[in-house]
Amino acid sequence: MQALRVHAFDQPPQLDTLPSPEPAVSEVRVRVQACGISFFDLLIARGAYQWKPPLPFTVGSEFAGTVDALGPGSTGFAIGDRVCGTLSIGGWADQVCVAAGALQHVAPQAAIDEAAVLLTPYGTALYALRERGQLQAGETVLVLGATGSIGDAGVQTAKALGARVIAAVSGPAKQTTARLAGADEVVDVQSPDWKDAVKALAGPRGVDVVLDPVGGEAMDTAFRTLGWGGRHLVVGFAGGSIGSLKANLCIVKGASLIGVDLRQYRERQPERMHRLLADVTALHGQGRIRPRIAAHFPLAQADQAFAMAGARTTTGRVVLDF
Repeated sequence: MQALRVHAFDQPPQLDTLPSPEPAVSEVRVRVQACGISFFDLLIARGAYQWKPPLPFTVGSEFAGTVDALGPGSTGFAIGDRVCGTLSIGGWADQVCVAAGALQHVAPQAAIDEAAVLLTPYGTALYALRERGQLQAGETVLVLGATGSIGDAGVQTAKALGARVIAAVSGPAKQTTARLAGADEVVDVQSPDWKDAVKALAGPRGVDVVLDPVGGEAMDTAFRTLGWGGRHLVVGFAGGSIGSLKANLCIVKGASLIGVDLRQYRERQPERMHRLLADVTALHGQGRIRPRIAAHFPLAQADQAFAMAGARTTTGRVVLDF
């Protein structure tokens, strides 16, 4: 099989030929057709993540394809089933062996390339909004970084849950993208009065839920748009800095600051996590959520794919085809 592996953190991953893996007990082998390139993948490939796997290792945390072998005792899948899954590392290969419980079925009508970039961003969005934020139909959600991976997933997921969505973006081009994702209203954070614009759009009740994968200065500004009992969901710090907040704001607004960590949810409540991801693939199969694909690249053009995936100007996900 072919795999993109890191041999040194100061060098790009290289394409290696390796023996085909055999599935162990309760494992399934997947013939990979498409892989996503996430920010996490790019960090770990250059040794910039807090955990550094032993060298050499195969990168890749998101993939989709078809089942082509079953290990002893594996259940729930048959050869030929279309599936998607997530790993910490190991996904950028044309064959991957994973525990059956780490996979989800992909509906026959669903695009396999979209399935390859589905579970992590949309799983994060659904976990944040439904499980942590207790979002109810009819409530108003402010999504920061609304054209990024988590933001785009957040806009679509909030709409699928029946919410009214205000998307916060930077620049006119991204405003169009956010509306295509389903946002009801859009504000430009490059405007000095964007907080007032959000409050005017939210109305007297204020924003009910903030989905925040950005952090930085936007965190304080967005929290101030919340109404009484609002919930601010802290997903990450894509803006490059950790936001801060005056604690008295929580009292004045009766509002909550809530952390969102999908990795710990997976580790601490694996059965609930599996059901959550099944809900994600069901929404995808129904066409209610659809990842935006920016470009496809073959393995031979992996360097170009990494560059595009890491560019802030890229809207949508970059996919490696196998």
